[in-house]
Amino acid sequence: MSLYSYKATDKRGTIQKGALEASSALELKVSLRQLELSLITYSVKTPFLFSRKVKPRLLMDLCLHLEQFENAGIPLRENLEDLYHLQTIPRLKAILGEVLKDVEGGSLFSKALEKHPSVFDPVFIGLITAGEKTGRFSFALRQLFQHLKWMDELQAQIFKALRYPLIMAVVLLSVIMILMTTVVPELVKFIETFAGNIPLSTLFLISISKFLSQNLFLFLLSVAILPLGFVSFFRLHAKGPYWKDRLLDLFPFLGPLRRKLALARFCHVFAVMFESGIDIIQALQTARKHLKYGRMYHALEDAERFIKEGQSLSNAFQKVDFFPPIVIQMVKIGEKTSSLQKTLFHVKEYFDTTLKRQVDHTVGLLEPIMILCLGCLMACIIYSVFLPLYNTLSLLDY
Repeated sequence: MSLYSYKATDKRGTIQKGALEASSALELKVSLRQLELSLITYSVKTPFLFSRKVKPRLLMDLCLHLEQFENAGIPLRENLEDLYHLQTIPRLKAILGEVLKDVEGGSLFSKALEKHPSVFDPVFIGLITAGEKTGRFSFALRQLFQHLKWMDELQAQIFKALRYPLIMAVVLLSVIMILMTTVVPELVKFIETFAGNIPLSTLFLISISKFLSQNLFLFLLSVAILPLGFVSFFRLHAKGPYWKDRLLDLFPFLGPLRRKLALARFCHVFAVMFESGIDIIQALQTARKHLKYGRMYHALEDAERFIKEGQSLSNAFQKVDFFPPIVIQMVKIGEKTSSLQKTLFHVKEYFDTTLKRQVDHTVGLLEPIMILCLGCLMACIIYSVFLPLYNTLSLLDY
């Protein structure tokens, strides 16, 4: 399937621009004809190596629109057709066109969404499927909207917390690179000309400065390629996510934060799926597919196996040795009182609160640590340059 950018006219003669996925130009014309559009021109859009994902806010608008029209009693086909014409994002418009074509062909809405996993994740498809099976389609859309809103707020919170430390680190590292490649070499020439005994720290700094000055392009290329290599390995290798988690968990502050973030995401997804009428096994499977935390993925696999053997959810969580005691205890209480759905939402709210505190605490510690490390690095550079420079100037006879 290729993504085609097209220009077409509708019944009124108005020019419509957009994008649509098709296997050939002929299929593109047929798809546009089904949408009551006449093709004028088209071109194949070349995909990038790392294509942008559809933002959660766009999917939130999609769910809100679908829920409102569902409550108004408007058929799904008309709803999707209206969404297609209103959509301005080319990629999402192309996908909506494919979904509309599949629904018109007799496919279920959930089956049409499954063909686009890069946009609609397992949670999205699972909740839509549950709505179709239980007849509570509007309720499933409302739950999906709340889930997407939570995910969007969580991403915004993490980005806001990390924005200042990252900008500060980039600026300070850029200043150090400029010093090492422009200022330090000029001072080193003067020191080597007049100084007698050069300290070991200065010799080490001179070696680094010469290497960066002579191989700056190679150094910057390596800095760009190495992260891409690690990302490719972690994505393509079968055990990549697991090894990535093991590596990142070694960091003192990042490891506990990622674990708590994974627990918060699991509790939220599992609670939403369970409330929508999905059984425990399927809810665990969907939550496992949604997570990117490798260690928890394998823990949920083991928990699913224990439940299939006839054990309770709390016993399965206790055996996998991953979930904190508070989660196991609250799930056990929910099972005894037949209020597991309510208990799961209490667990979700608990992790929502603690996660915010953990992010603020981690970032609060990260900022002074970064300033201290970069300050020590600057102090070493200044010491290695200005100490021999001062000694050299003191030996000169004015």
